[in-house]
Amino acid sequence: MLCCGFCCGNMSKRDYKVATMDGIELEPLGGEKIDKEKDKDKEKQTNGVTFGGESDGRQTRQGVAVCSQRRALLVAGIVLGSLLLTALIIAYAGPQNDCSCAGKFSPGYESDEENDTQPFNPIATNGEAYPWLELALPTFARPLRYMVTIHPNLTTLDVKGQVTIDLFMEKETNFLVLHIQDLNVTDRAIVTTGGKSYAIKIVKVLEYPPRQQFYIEVKEKLKKKFNYTLNLRWYSKLNPEPEGFYVDQYESSNGMERLLAATVFRPNSARRAFPCFDEPQIRAPFRISVFRDRFHIGLSNSIVHTTEDVGFYMGTGLLRDDFIETPPLPADAIAWVVSDFQRQSLQPSPAYLPTTPAPAGATGYKKSAQLNNYTQLKEKKPPVRNITALTHSLNINLMKNVNTTAIAPIAGTNGKNLTSLSQSTGTLIKRAPSYTFYAPRDLLPRSSFILHTARDVLEHLQTWLDTLYPLTKVDFVALPSLDRNIISSLGLVTLKTAFLTDPTSITTQEYQKSALQVAEAMVRQFFGGITSRRVLKDVWLWEGLIKYLGIHSLSPQQTHWPLREMYLLKMATAALDIDAIQGWDSIMNGTKHDGNNEEFFIQKTAAIFSMLHTAIGEDRFRSCLGGFLKINRFKTAEPTDLWTICTKKANGSKNIKDMMTLWTHQPGFPLLTVTKLGNSVSITQRPFKPADFLAIHDETYDGNNYNKTVVNVTEAPTTVAPKTTNKTKQPTQMKWIFPITYITDINNVSETLWLQNIDVTFNVPENVKWIKVNALQTGYYRVLYNDDNWANLIEELSNRPDKFSSEDRIGLLSDSFTLCHANLLPCEITMNMIQYLPSETNWGPMTVALRHLEKWRRILKYSECFLMLSEFIKMKLATVIEKIGWNDDGDDAKRLMRPEVLLSSVLWEDIDSITKAKNMLNQFLYYNGTAIPPNLREVVYTGSILSGEYIFWQHCWERFITLQRTSESFVERMQLLRALGRTKDAWLQNRLLSHVTMLPTAEVVQVLQAIAGTPTGGAMACRFLQAKWFELESRLGHGTISFAKVISAITQYGATKFDYDELKSLVHRFGRGHGMEVLNMTLSSVASNVEWVARSQTSLYKWVESNLHSH
Repeated sequence: MLCCGFCCGNMSKRDYKVATMDGIELEPLGGEKIDKEKDKDKEKQTNGVTFGGESDGRQTRQGVAVCSQRRALLVAGIVLGSLLLTALIIAYAGPQNDCSCAGKFSPGYESDEENDTQPFNPIATNGEAYPWLELALPTFARPLRYMVTIHPNLTTLDVKGQVTIDLFMEKETNFLVLHIQDLNVTDRAIVTTGGKSYAIKIVKVLEYPPRQQFYIEVKEKLKKKFNYTLNLRWYSKLNPEPEGFYVDQYESSNGMERLLAATVFRPNSARRAFPCFDEPQIRAPFRISVFRDRFHIGLSNSIVHTTEDVGFYMGTGLLRDDFIETPPLPADAIAWVVSDFQRQSLQPSPAYLPTTPAPAGATGYKKSAQLNNYTQLKEKKPPVRNITALTHSLNINLMKNVNTTAIAPIAGTNGKNLTSLSQSTGTLIKRAPSYTFYAPRDLLPRSSFILHTARDVLEHLQTWLDTLYPLTKVDFVALPSLDRNIISSLGLVTLKTAFLTDPTSITTQEYQKSALQVAEAMVRQFFGGITSRRVLKDVWLWEGLIKYLGIHSLSPQQTHWPLREMYLLKMATAALDIDAIQGWDSIMNGTKHDGNNEEFFIQKTAAIFSMLHTAIGEDRFRSCLGGFLKINRFKTAEPTDLWTICTKKANGSKNIKDMMTLWTHQPGFPLLTVTKLGNSVSITQRPFKPADFLAIHDETYDGNNYNKTVVNVTEAPTTVAPKTTNKTKQPTQMKWIFPITYITDINNVSETLWLQNIDVTFNVPENVKWIKVNALQTGYYRVLYNDDNWANLIEELSNRPDKFSSEDRIGLLSDSFTLCHANLLPCEITMNMIQYLPSETNWGPMTVALRHLEKWRRILKYSECFLMLSEFIKMKLATVIEKIGWNDDGDDAKRLMRPEVLLSSVLWEDIDSITKAKNMLNQFLYYNGTAIPPNLREVVYTGSILSGEYIFWQHCWERFITLQRTSESFVERMQLLRALGRTKDAWLQNRLLSHVTMLPTAEVVQVLQAIAGTPTGGAMACRFLQAKWFELESRLGHGTISFAKVISAITQYGATKFDYDELKSLVHRFGRGHGMEVLNMTLSSVASNVEWVARSQTSLYKWVESNLHSH
C-alpha cells in the first residue's frame, strides 16, 4: 500500500484547502509541520484566528545562568510554598466558573466507584480538578452542523482530522463540554459568527478520560441565543480492533494483503473517531470530507458531491471527496469507508424512477449553491451518483432489473402489488434509491442475494409506510473483521465478510435468517435513520420494532418461507417460555440505561408489537408507524410518542397508550383461564405464576402425596397446594389491557374481543364443541382450558390437524408444554396432544414440540420414566422419518423440518438413525461418497459420535481445528462442538474439557451444555467447573455475565434437590456482579425442574406404560 503523501508534508499549502468557514480559512490537514524552533514567538494563526494551543513564551538566551546556593534555596522554598498554597486553594475553593454543578452531585448520579459514600472529585489528565461532574453533557450548547474532514494514512496508520461545529447557545456560559476518546487535540478555536468574526480566547482545556469528556473554558461569555463555531484539529491512530475508526485487511485475488479503513460505531463510540456531542438525543447535519489517493474510493452516508485534486506525491495523486450534507443524524449514525474495493450496482425496480442518473463523464463536478440537499426532490438536477466511480470506471458492474431465483417478485400485503398498496395509502411514491455493493472482486458474485433482498424490502417499506426514503442510494460494504453480521447506518450498511456465504454451503435456516437480517437492516434505515431513540434506555423499542417489521416486510417477498412460524419460535414463544419460569422484570425496569439489553426484552417487545398490530388492525398500524416517522422526521422520539399516535389513530375507541404502558411497565404476562360450559364461555386473567415450589424445601416430599393440578369440568382451573404460612399481603397488580382473538370448530375466522380490568363472559352457538383462544398466536399470553375443551381440541388435532393453522398448532403445543412444566396442567394432557405429531407436516409445530421434548430428555435423564418415554418418542419419530426420508430435498418446510426430526431421533438414541448417520459419514470419508448436505451436518456428526467409534470423534475434532482458522464457518464449528460434547465416552469428554478454557465464551457454553446434557457428563462438567473456577474467573472476569453463562450452561437442566443445592452454593461463591441476575434466573429454572420432576415423573411413567404399544 502506497502512502498518499498527504501526511508527509511535501505539498504546498496553496495547492489545496480543507475547510472554509465564513471566510476564515483553516490550516490544511497534513500540511508541513511547523518548525517549533523557528516559530517559537509566533501565534498559531490562520487568517487572524488564534487557536488556544500551548506556546513557549520564554525568550531565547545565550550562555548559562548561574546563581549562588543561598539564592537557589530561597527560590526553591518560594516555589514549594507556592505549590502548597495552590494545592490548598484547589482543595477547598474549587474552580470558580459558570459550571453550576461544581462541588455538588447531580440528581440520580451513580458513582463510578464501588463506594458511593465518597465525594466525587474527578481529576483531569493534567492533574487539575475537573469541574463538570455530570455524566451527561450540558444542554446549553446545541450543535447545528458538523463539518468533519478525515485523512487516514494506510501506510503509517495515522489519522489526521478536523471538525468544525456550528453551535447555538441556549444560555449564557463560559465553557463547553463535548466527547472525545483516544484523540490528541492539537489546535482549538472558538469563533463568533456574523459580520465581524473573531476568535474568543480559550483560557483552559481539560480532558477527563474515564468519561471521555473534553472541557473548554473561554475568557469571555458565550452569549445566549448567539451562534458560535468550534474548531478542533487532532491526530490519532487507526484502531486495530473494529471499534471507532479502525484499520482492516483482506487478501486480494492475487494473494496480496490489502488495507482499508472504516468506522464501526456502537452507541457512544463516535467519540473515538472525531470530537462530537456523542449523545443519542443530539442530531445535526454532517458534511463529511475524506482524503484518499487515486487507488482508493471513499464512501459515506450520502453521495459524493465533489471530488477535488489536491496535489501529487511521488507520482500518486491525492483526492478529497466532499459528501453532500446528510440529514440531521446522531453522531453514532455517521459512517465512512476508504478502500480499494470493486463494486456491483442494482437500480430500482421498474415501477420506480431512479433517483440519480448514470455517473457523469467529467471530473471535478462542482458544488451547487445548496449543499444540504440530501433528498432527490430538493434539486432540479439530481447529483452525481458517486463521483468516485470516475476513477474506478472499470470496476462498475451494473446489474439489470431482472428477477432472480433467490428472491421472489414483490407482492404487497394481501396480494396487492406496490402500486395498489401505494394508492391505498393515498399517495404514489415514484422514486427509490439505487443499491451498490462494495467488496473484493471475488466476493461480488455473492452480492446479488443481498442487493435484491434489500431492494425488495426497502421499496415495500417506503410504500407500506407511505414514507419516501430520504437518500438517493444505499451502499453495502463488506468488512473482514467486523464483529457483527450487519451494521446499518442511514445510506451505508457494513457487513461481515463471513456473512457473504455461498447459499449452497449453509443450511436452509441460515439462508432464511440471512435474508431476515438484511430485511432488518432496511427497516433500520427508517426506524433508526429517519427517527431514533431519545435515550439509550429506549433501545428496546426500536430493536423490538425492527425485529417484528423485519419479518413483516420480508413475508410478502418470500411467501413460501415459514417466516411467521420463525417469528413465533425465535421471539414470541421463546420469550414466553423463559418469562414463565425465570421471573424477568418489566421492560421499563429491566432494560439498562446503556441500551445493552438481554435478548429477552427485544423478543418480548416484538411480541407486544404483534399484539398492537392485532389491536388496531393492518391499515391503522401502518398509518401509525408512517405518521410516527413523519412527525419525528430526523428527530428523536420516546415510546410514549408512538403510543399517543396509536391512540389517536384508533379514534379514541381503544386507549392504546394505557394498554402499552401496562405491558411495558408490568413484569410477566397474563394467564387466561378459559372455561366452556355448554354455550357459555368465561375468560379470566391473572398473572402467570407456576405452582408453589414444594419439593426443594421438603426432603420427605413425594409428588404422589400431594394433590395434582386438577381442572374440574364444573369449576375454573385451580392449582391445589398446601397453604403458605406467609401472611404478608401481596401488592395489588393491575390487569392487562389487550385484545383476545379466538376461533371455534364451526367458525375458522377469528373473532376479537377486548379484555380489560374485568373478566369476560359470552355465549357461542350450542353446537360449538371447542374454542381456541389466541388465534394465529398474535397475543403475548398463555391459555389454560377446562378438561372438556382440552379433550375436544386434542381430538380435533388428532383427526384433522389442518383444521388449525400452523400458528395455532404452535400455540396449542407451546401452551401445553409450558403449563405442564409450571405444574398448572397435568402431563397426561400434554402427552395426549403430541400423539398427533406423526401427521405434522409443518416445520414450526414440529420444532416447538421436539425442542420441549429435548428439554425433557435432559431433565429426565436420571428418572425412572426415561427409558419408556424414550421408546415412545422414538416410535413416533420413526413414523415421521419414513415420510420425510434422509435426502435433502423437498420444499422449504420439509427441508427445515427434516434436520429437526433426524437430530431429535439421534439424540433419543434411535439405533437406526445413528447407524444411518454413521454410514453417511463413513461413505464420505472412505469411499468418495457425496458431500454431506449442510442441513444434515449436525445430524451426521452427532449420530457418528454416538455410535461410539473413536475414528468419527477424531475426524470431527480435526475438522473443528481446521475450521478454527477461518471466520466463515461459525455455524459448523458450533455444530461440531455440540456433537463432540455429546459423546458417551467419559475419556473423550474429559479430553474435550481440557481444551475448553482456550475457546471463546460462546464456544465454551456450547461444549459445556452438550456435555452436561449427557448421563455421564453432568457430574464431570460440575467437577470441571469446581477445578477450573479460578482460571475461568480470571479469564472471564469476576461476577461477569460471561462467567455466569458458563455456570448456567452446566447447571440449568438440574432436576434434583442435590442439583439445586449445588447451584445455590455456586451462586454464593460467585459473589456480586452483573452476572448474578443470570444465576438467580438459572436457580429459578432448576427449582422449577425439581418441582416438575417430583410431581410428574410417576404420572408420565403410568401414561407411557399404558400408551406405549396402544398405537
